[in-house]
Amino acid sequence: MERGYEAVGMRDIAEAVGKQPVQVYRLKLSKTDILAELIIELNREQIELIPALCKRVRRTGALDRTCGYLRELYKFDIQYLPIRSVGAAFGWMWSAEQERRVVEQVGQLVTPVVRWMQDAGLEDVQARVVGIWSLYYVGYRDAVIHGGSARDCLKAIKPSLRYYFQ
Repeated sequence: MERGYEAVGMRDIAEAVGKQPVQVYRLKLSKTDILAELIIELNREQIELIPALCKRVRRTGALDRTCGYLRELYKFDIQYLPIRSVGAAFGWMWSAEQERRVVEQVGQLVTPVVRWMQDAGLEDVQARVVGIWSLYYVGYRDAVIHGGSARDCLKAIKPSLRYYFQ
């Protein structure tokens, strides 16, 4: 978070956890592996917050609830902007197992949206939710590139988001 992914080496990581570099190297972990595990841990924390995030969304209607929920997710992600943005940049280097875990977590993160869409009687919910999650990352780019707030992120995607609720 402080120095950035590129500036931190395995020696720095070893030192931060009170180990000798050789001890870390014996684990056969790369910086990318450690980054993936950090992303997975952040996702786990976010998943644990789902009930609280949903309680903050006091709106009615699937679209309005989804917008409120995504805004809450953006707030969390923006707190960890340096990690999340690097995770997006280096995610292609993760192992198949790490990718599987992240995809599973994304499924958990979108569970409230799935439920709201089903309650609204919408068809093809799974396909709609995949599109919504793709839009989520488009909005998040606003925070990464322009230093946008959660509100800015949502504003960037809301016109397109509406199509998924028709």
